[in-house]
Amino acid sequence: MQPRDLYYDLVKNALRQDGWRLTYTLLPLKKGAGPATGESWTTQLLGAERDERRIAVAVNSFIGHSEPDELMEAFQQLALSLPRVYDAAPGHVLYLAVRQATYHACFTGPEGAHLLASQPLSLLVFDPRAGAIVQWRSGEAYVHG
Repeated sequence: MQPRDLYYDLVKNALRQDGWRLTYTLLPLKKGAGPATGESWTTQLLGAERDERRIAVAVNSFIGHSEPDELMEAFQQLALSLPRVYDAAPGHVLYLAVRQATYHACFTGPEGAHLLASQPLSLLVFDPRAGAIVQWRSGEAYVHG
């Protein structure tokens, strides 16, 4: 089994504090080696329910050489992983968990706004110091019944 992401437990606890009931943990999503880096991209999913809503949250810390590049690769890999996500978690809305600093660095300027408009991925923004979810951004194109 792969090691947990740096923020996996923090996001899991933040979901619980926000009133979500965890339905599954550690569904790994992997891709093959990238052509440029030779590295593989891996993330883990948390499943949760609250009221009638069901979500799957991809957890990845995005701490590396190029945070925007890592984020774009995560967007692309999650899009490619959607069939597997929906087989494992039908009816869930897929969210990508990002640190508040990552969100501000990558999405607050004009380029970030364009990225969000062109990649309709739902985001869960968390503050690692507070251990809490600070923002939800829905990208309805990723809802699957």
